[in-house]
This record gives sequence, structure tokens and C-alpha cells, in this order.
Amino acid sequence: MDISLDTRIQLVSNQSSSVLGNETILLNYEAGNYYELNEVGGFIWALLRDKKTMLVQEIQTQLLEEFDVEPAVCHQELTLFLDNLAREKLIETSTN
Repeated sequence: MDISLDTRIQLVSNQSSSVLGNETILLNYEAGNYYELNEVGGFIWALLRDKKTMLVQEIQTQLLEEFDVEPAVCHQELTLFLDNLAREKLIETSTN
């Protein structure tokens, strides 16, 4: 699925996460894999954990407010990150 600004993102239920220092550790129960997220990835994960479901546009707005990044770079990196999470079955995506 192509991820666009109007794609809705939510975490899958078969995962667990924990914050260790500046990193967020994810565990996908189904696949038995774990992942380490850096500060920015952890920020995105925390948004999704707290809000339950968000549009990509809402996530991008939060990132631009929190981090010093150009909008075009933010969009490109965000969609790549979310695409990777979706491929690893850590998030679910839908469009309205």
C-alpha cells in the first residue's frame, strides 16, 4: 500500500514496546522479532501508542513542530519509516 498524507495509521495488537534511554524497543510477538527505534522513531511510536490512530499528515505536523527538519525531508523519511513498519507488520494502514 502506498502511504500518503491521508493514510490512517494504527499499531497492531500483537506487539509490545518499551523505552530504554533514547531508544524504543519493539517486540512483534507473531514474528518473534524485535526492533530498536531511534529518538525520532520512538517519538512517532509514542504518538501512535497515545493517540491509537493518526493520519500521516497529523504525524508529520507533530514531527515538524518537535524537530528541526525540512518539510520535504520529513515527509520522505516519515513515509519510508511507516512503510518499513507496515512491511514488518507493526502497524496497520487504511485510507478514508
